[in-house]
Amino acid sequence: MTVLTACLLLLTSVWTSTSEEAVVDKIIEIGRTDNRVMDHLDHLVNRVGPRLTGSDNLQTASEWAVGRFESFGIKNARLERWGSVPVGFNRGPWSGRIVSPIERPLRFATNAWTAGTVGRESGRVVRVPEDEAGIEALGDQLEGAWVLGRIPRDLREALNGSGIRGEIRATRDALILTGGRYRIDWDNLPTLPEINLMREDYQAIEELLDANQEVVLEFDIRNYFKEGPIALFNVIADIPGTEKPDEFVIVGGHLDSWDGATGTTDNGTGCATTFEAARLLMAAGAKPKRTIRFMLWSGEEQGLLGSRAWCEVHEDLMPKISAVLVHDGGTNYLSGITATAAMMEDFEKVFTPVRTLDERFPFGIREVQGLRGGGSDHNSYLAKGVPGFFWNQGGDAVYRYTHHTQHDTYEQAIVDYQKHSSMVAAIGALGIANLDHLLSRENMQAEARAARGGRQQRRLLGVRLEGLAISDLTEGGKAAAAGLKVGDVLVQIGETKIADAAELRRALRDGEPKKQITVVRKQERITVSIDWSDASGN
Repeated sequence: MTVLTACLLLLTSVWTSTSEEAVVDKIIEIGRTDNRVMDHLDHLVNRVGPRLTGSDNLQTASEWAVGRFESFGIKNARLERWGSVPVGFNRGPWSGRIVSPIERPLRFATNAWTAGTVGRESGRVVRVPEDEAGIEALGDQLEGAWVLGRIPRDLREALNGSGIRGEIRATRDALILTGGRYRIDWDNLPTLPEINLMREDYQAIEELLDANQEVVLEFDIRNYFKEGPIALFNVIADIPGTEKPDEFVIVGGHLDSWDGATGTTDNGTGCATTFEAARLLMAAGAKPKRTIRFMLWSGEEQGLLGSRAWCEVHEDLMPKISAVLVHDGGTNYLSGITATAAMMEDFEKVFTPVRTLDERFPFGIREVQGLRGGGSDHNSYLAKGVPGFFWNQGGDAVYRYTHHTQHDTYEQAIVDYQKHSSMVAAIGALGIANLDHLLSRENMQAEARAARGGRQQRRLLGVRLEGLAISDLTEGGKAAAAGLKVGDVLVQIGETKIADAAELRRALRDGEPKKQITVVRKQERITVSIDWSDASGN
């Protein structure tokens, strides 16, 4: 190598570094003074609304998303079909009330792909019979009645033929969850409403029945089926790479949602930061070495269908994807990322600007033995050997409160968190795209084996978690016996503060079996002692 060549390479390296720093500075400047992340979110969840896979709203959102990316100056935004669902489903308004012996509005939801009413339908309430003899004893009382209680599977056919109006089930608590099964047949559609009634209202009806009162309810549920197959799409938009356009960094979230509310924190917030990251990069004049691809997948709630299908079709691209960055953990700010030992040096470089972005929102890089999958679209890529990342998130929002519930609305999004996260996503994507090499895949999936001990400890603890919030307690389990409750948020094990599920696993697995476990309950810190040294696996 000549001295001249060496000088030119050095100058090129210095220029590239300086150029990237200038772009990052511009991203931060625009992100702080003219951040539009909440505009994207407002349109998506308030104007389009919920986006159930197979609904008209999802198609509207997909087409709007293409236009949104194009408005930033991206010229290749597009829809890519990945599959279909057999029957579409659209939800209209719903309401219900106790008509007599008192008047009272009822709080409830129905699952997607379940039947509605034909206008307002009223009828008396009968408790669900225990067996066929109970059905015979009720006789004509079942005609036009609402059945209170979950109908046993072996009685469903007989009750469906008895003329009942529908089934009323109690929620576990004050959160009304929405789910649904999309595998239904147009020639055999559901015909009876299945109502998930808030437990407090359910108990009020039970009390009236216990007092020998005749209870009459009225429901108006506008659920509509649409003959399929209904085509489904992922949204894709690229900022082409200047040096390695056939290599990629993917940034994204899932566009679909459940439809019991407006799909804000699951996952309107992740879509909004993806939009704004794209806008910030374009507005800052980013010219990444690798292509930065923005992806909004659909069918995530039905089992990562859109991302899995895309990975299958584009198997040839898997070796060329450096990283997939998925924001799907709600409105809390992006507080960190995991990395294998082989990735640490690269990530320290990439995320240096993020660490000083805002002292209120610290950012950490945590070394792990391997990358873990989970219930979001990064897992589809991990299964193909691609480095997939689910951002760590921190903040005051309790994800369980909004996740698939009636509270998943625009008001729950925290503006400062959203703005910050959009800048983190943009800076992280640009930094990875500008590395001299693809991220290392060495020992990338080793942690899946190491985590088994942590899962065993959680079984002993007797909790089911959504994030770090307790969503269910095993009856007779150690946590329940210690006084922990559903909704408690785990924050510390012994002296170890925990910010994500991986840290929780390690804290439970390591050390002595006797632990001091600290939770936050309604803004109060509570510490309990749990010892499972004598546990047999409860």
